[in-house]
Amino acid sequence: MWWRRGIAVIYASNEQSGKKVADVIKNKGYPVSLFRYSLENVEKLWKCYDALVFVMALGGVVRSICKFAQGKDKDPAVIAIDDELKFVIPVIGSHWGANDLAREISQALNSTLVITTASEQMGVTSIEELANLLIAKVVNVNAIVKVTSALLRGERVCVKGISSLPPQVKGNYVIGDGCKYSVIITNNNRCDDENIVCLKPLSVAIGVGSKKETSPETIKEAIFYVLDLLSLDKRRVKVIASIREQAEIASKELGIPFRKVTLEEINSFNDECLTPPSEKLTELGLKGVAEVSALIAGGKDSKLILRKISYKGEVTVAVATAGE
Repeated sequence: MWWRRGIAVIYASNEQSGKKVADVIKNKGYPVSLFRYSLENVEKLWKCYDALVFVMALGGVVRSICKFAQGKDKDPAVIAIDDELKFVIPVIGSHWGANDLAREISQALNSTLVITTASEQMGVTSIEELANLLIAKVVNVNAIVKVTSALLRGERVCVKGISSLPPQVKGNYVIGDGCKYSVIITNNNRCDDENIVCLKPLSVAIGVGSKKETSPETIKEAIFYVLDLLSLDKRRVKVIASIREQAEIASKELGIPFRKVTLEEINSFNDECLTPPSEKLTELGLKGVAEVSALIAGGKDSKLILRKISYKGEVTVAVATAGE
């Protein structure tokens, strides 16, 4: 699930085509927002969304993103679609989800998909995709090329630090030792061997918003629903945060530390990437609960990895990195 922080569709001159693309993405169940093109919008959206889908000429897309691109592990996935919706082209972030999203969009639009990366053509799960499945950070991005090249040659790549691979993984990955090239799941922040890619599992903070009458049991259900959605073990949750006492009860029953967030903290918190508040929250004078709570509890440099989602119309849950 690449698109936890949402997808921004940006159109230049054809609003109808932009809306059609946004509808296609929404129908896939992904969080999506539609924007008119401006460099100011691109600059803001670059920091706030997992993917930017431009409905405009490829050349304009390339010129627009050049000043913002920093590196494959930092940039959002970028896709270009022409105004007539004939071609869908991953521009950057191919292995970071752009190819997957482009494929889904092209199939829904009955458009021509243009993919040039070897991993997808050979049916091999890229290192970046594996990191996403494990909700892990690539420590040494520069080593990806050598290890991926080994996979494309059909060589074995050993994976150490986990007992089994996610079922979606394709290619000659094997659990264990004895390979020239490896992927290691580790908590270390350094990895100096160019034949090894190190993946650092992310700890997370979960933010919870709920109705006053919602039970702790329903809150626990919502938390487990999100953990299942992310294929994330409960042990990776560093803290649960909320303004609600019911969430504190749920947290204690789960054996996870709790962070009580105050209304003052919420209203003084600033983050340009927050999802706009619902009408109810606006009436209450709040800019948000679940996302803000997760980010506050996550600490300095915390970043949303899952925008708020609703559970049974009673609970909202958001997830942010913690203790990075």
